[in-house]
Amino acid sequence: MNTIKTGGEGVILIVDDNATNLGVLFDYLKNAAFRVLVAQHGKAALELLQEARPDLILLDVLMPEMDGFETCKHLKENPATRDIPVIFMTALTETVDKVRGFELGAVDYVTKPLQHEEVLARVNTHLTLGRLKQHLIRKNEELAAVNRNLAHLVQEKTRQLVQQEKTATIGRMIQGIVHNMKTPLAVIANSNLVITKKIEKLSAGLSSTPEPEIAELLNSIAQDSALVEKAHGQIMQIVNNLMLKSRMDQSADAKPVNLNSLLKQEFDFLNADPQFKHKTEKELQLDERLPELPLVYSDIAQVVENLINNALDAMWQSENRRLGVRTRQDSSHVYIDISDTGSGIPPDKLEAIFDPFFTTKPPKGEENEGEPTGTGLGLHTCLELLKPFRGEIRVESEVGKGSTFTVVLPKQVHKG
Repeated sequence: MNTIKTGGEGVILIVDDNATNLGVLFDYLKNAAFRVLVAQHGKAALELLQEARPDLILLDVLMPEMDGFETCKHLKENPATRDIPVIFMTALTETVDKVRGFELGAVDYVTKPLQHEEVLARVNTHLTLGRLKQHLIRKNEELAAVNRNLAHLVQEKTRQLVQQEKTATIGRMIQGIVHNMKTPLAVIANSNLVITKKIEKLSAGLSSTPEPEIAELLNSIAQDSALVEKAHGQIMQIVNNLMLKSRMDQSADAKPVNLNSLLKQEFDFLNADPQFKHKTEKELQLDERLPELPLVYSDIAQVVENLINNALDAMWQSENRRLGVRTRQDSSHVYIDISDTGSGIPPDKLEAIFDPFFTTKPPKGEENEGEPTGTGLGLHTCLELLKPFRGEIRVESEVGKGSTFTVVLPKQVHKG
């Protein structure tokens, strides 16, 4: 006898081979506003469950063909039915039988002869628990979706901020380039004015001016012309460095990179920063036997820029500003050491400095006069850029004495 009756909220499946017990319990639960499914043995219940999904199963233990224990085992092995709560109905009162039922996945049991009020109380309790469980699952799924969206938003915002960090670096370099070009341009302008006046003077008095004075004037013009040529060369060097860096930065492919040449070019480019050029003692020690490594030039250049800029920022209040950059190698790795005589990093903050948005610098607008600001993305960006090449960064720091950041790159680079 397989019957579906429609009543109130909640669907209960009763499985019992005793038709009298089945009928009485069916009527009781129906009157309690439940919708009721019934089956008279385990196999019939499993067949019924191929089409129906009750909220709870009342399962008799002692049945022919397939007892309640075996039926429950099949229910819990099926992904489609394993989460349906099962309450055993049994005349077995031995602890071992109860334990076996719980081990098979039952949530509760009621003993025969059944006390209908007790059955109803247990049914309501486990239906409530089931609804709460489903509600919790839905909320967890919603929370997981929100977390995924939030992770995506954070990732996108981080990408935007990283790009802003790069743009800000370029902006600082452009300001420095303009600053560095002002002096040679002023030399050119002033020298041209002086040369023009001297030529006018020479032309006006050529017939009456003694030869020694003409020679002296021509020599002066030649010196001024040399100043113009020197200033022109300085400007062309700045422009060439900028064009070279721009060309290198546009490449996103891994190609053999000479790290020593890269560091020299970065030093030339960073000379556009007056603080780097005029206020910092620099030492560049390069291992000339360093092998070329297959890297993305712009990525490694960005790492070097970030680390050098961090070193300069750390020394903003230092009386003795010394920047050291060194390359070295061993049998398996190449190293770039970037050292400063800055404020150093407290031990309790060392592990956090690579976390995104962690910074010891104040945000823009909250800094003291001349104090560097930060977004907390510079070092995190460095790590992300090094990951594809199995690179890492090591740090040694002492408060009040300075820090050394070491870029570690394997000689056998497998980009991944």
